[in-house]
Amino acid sequence: MLLVNQPDGRIVIMKERLLDAAEELVQRKGLNGVTFQDLADAVGLRKPSVFHHIRNREELAIALIARCGTKHGPQYAAVIGQDLNASQKLLQLTEIFEQGLTSGRPCLLASIASGIESLTEPATEQLKIAADASISRFSEVFVQGREEGSLDYEGSPVDAATAFFAMMQGLQALCKAKGDAVGFKGAARSYVKSLTADSS
Repeated sequence: MLLVNQPDGRIVIMKERLLDAAEELVQRKGLNGVTFQDLADAVGLRKPSVFHHIRNREELAIALIARCGTKHGPQYAAVIGQDLNASQKLLQLTEIFEQGLTSGRPCLLASIASGIESLTEPATEQLKIAADASISRFSEVFVQGREEGSLDYEGSPVDAATAFFAMMQGLQALCKAKGDAVGFKGAARSYVKSLTADSS
């Protein structure tokens, strides 16, 4: 792993710079829309040098999938750990997805999954594990909501969490396609309201 001495004296780990660049590019273009030349250009390396740090697309995908939990998971955990009712937590979770959309950084997991056909079995297995971990995290909110009576939904908490996660990812994609990031908030709030026990 190459350490690069920056002009201001900072030491930057090149692989992390590459992964930072890859994350942004994948969120913007999808996994299959990103080439190793794109990565090289983003960090100022020659293309062959990139392969010293990331050997192939599978290794890149697995590294980015790992980031879903280590880099972005704590954002969700911070909301879920607050002393709020479940409906309020869902609203705050939608705000994280909204911020991702408006900053041009939609759900990384969904951006990687857009290229699932080109992934090898080890990468797809890691993708499944990451998706299950996110759903498990969100299901805690639905368990709480059922226990305290603040949420009303059919099926299991895992079913409801799966639907919530899919809704947030899909809403990001739809708003991006429409060029209407502003519409995300109203649609997300409407969805959460439909789950709230006193919505009628």
